[in-house]
Amino acid sequence: MTMHASVRGSVVTAVIEEFARHGGDPQWVLDRYNLTPAILADPYSSVSLGRYAAMFEDMATRLEDPLLGARLGQSMRAADLGPAGMLVARSRSVMVALERLTRFVASFQPGTQAGLKESDGLLVWTYRLNDPAIWPRRQDAEFTVTSLVKLIRSAFSPEWRPLMVQFEHAPATPGSARALEKLLGCPVRFEAASNGLILPADEARARFRNEDKDLIAVLERLLITSAPAEADHVSWSEKVLSLIATYLGQQAVTLERLAADLALAPRSLQRRLAAEGTSLRQLLRRHRQELAVQHLQTGAQRLGNLAEALGYADGTTFWRAHRNWTGLPPSMARAKRTAFPMANDREG
Repeated sequence: MTMHASVRGSVVTAVIEEFARHGGDPQWVLDRYNLTPAILADPYSSVSLGRYAAMFEDMATRLEDPLLGARLGQSMRAADLGPAGMLVARSRSVMVALERLTRFVASFQPGTQAGLKESDGLLVWTYRLNDPAIWPRRQDAEFTVTSLVKLIRSAFSPEWRPLMVQFEHAPATPGSARALEKLLGCPVRFEAASNGLILPADEARARFRNEDKDLIAVLERLLITSAPAEADHVSWSEKVLSLIATYLGQQAVTLERLAADLALAPRSLQRRLAAEGTSLRQLLRRHRQELAVQHLQTGAQRLGNLAEALGYADGTTFWRAHRNWTGLPPSMARAKRTAFPMANDREG
């Protein structure tokens, strides 16, 4: 079952208000995207995820600021993100905060995948939009990840830094890549399999506060009761795709590993995927193809980096896989586009 992918009106309102504070004209946004103050003032309203992502890209182009999403993320407060933001801010540790965010991400933003996995002493949190047709989506990704970094710093320590941040898109410009690393205070990897954070697991587990159990319970109930009905009916294919997005480019994606994460025997997972007309091999191929199309259409500069993000041993293996998919080598499929597309390249 496919959920209606949307963003809470309160989040859209906060973004538009920050756009205005950075010199933008909020009325221009409202007119262009057929939004009204009444819609945004309604706590139960939502805006389609595709329209929201396109709006964000247009606002960045309007201000001629490829780092707009990241700058707006630095201005966000826990309250701006509603119950989910407050739940993260009042968690006892960074790990628990990320666990809750991962658990409830589809409750406040359907059409979104989030994953949290630990390996070799590192914690990897990943985030991406499900729909490959929503592209470009640089501003949404940089806004979301930067907002989370800001939220963790505000809730736990102003000096907190992840070991690394990664993004699925290419940098807008070499200068913006350096500026983003300075803003986040850590190395940034571009053209990865998904957006996210990498941090030390032991530090993430450290207890920072004693939780207010009653407050946490109230916030969790709010997120559960406000979730779309479809959020409880996630298919096994969608669960596996979420894990693929988390592991790809980080660790080997195997049936045994994914089955263990889903508390199933490998053959049980195979049977459940078969009942949905698919398999791990098909889902992995589909995910790789979608990522390859996204990166190549936006002019990925280094095919070796793309091969690594897709979980291939080297560029030659990726070259062969792409040739099998399309009949063409990746270099011929790569579009000649600028790293920072103009608004008229997108759906209005």
